[in-house]
Amino acid sequence: MRVMKPNMDIMEDMLQWGPDVVILCLGGNDITASCQPRDIGLAILGLCRMVKARGVATVVVAGICGRWVFRDPALTPDQFSRIGNAIAKYVMRYFPVSSMMYVCNRDIHWLRDGVHLSAAWLDEFLNSLRLKLLRILPSKD
Repeated sequence: MRVMKPNMDIMEDMLQWGPDVVILCLGGNDITASCQPRDIGLAILGLCRMVKARGVATVVVAGICGRWVFRDPALTPDQFSRIGNAIAKYVMRYFPVSSMMYVCNRDIHWLRDGVHLSAAWLDEFLNSLRLKLLRILPSKD
């Protein structure tokens, strides 16, 4: 799914469960060499606000991980990283963002496709989200 063209059927399927927390995991499918990070950030905020308006108490955005394979052949890894960081900086003014900066080893963290995280590092990804939730959710003690 791309944030610029969200699949609202998927969103509705998720929201029907009445979750207390939604983690919006950002990929890089919207990033191109000529994209406007602010436009992508606004679309992400639109999804986050829609989820909040539907009664979800907490929305966390998982930052965009790097990658080495792109839909846009003009895009470089450095451009991708800069654009992803710009999007995260914009979004984090309004919603908490869980950073994925430490996921950066191409040979360990990604599958051979250069786009998707490996199973072992998905555990790290989930742990980073758990730590973010511990910081923002009220303690039950």
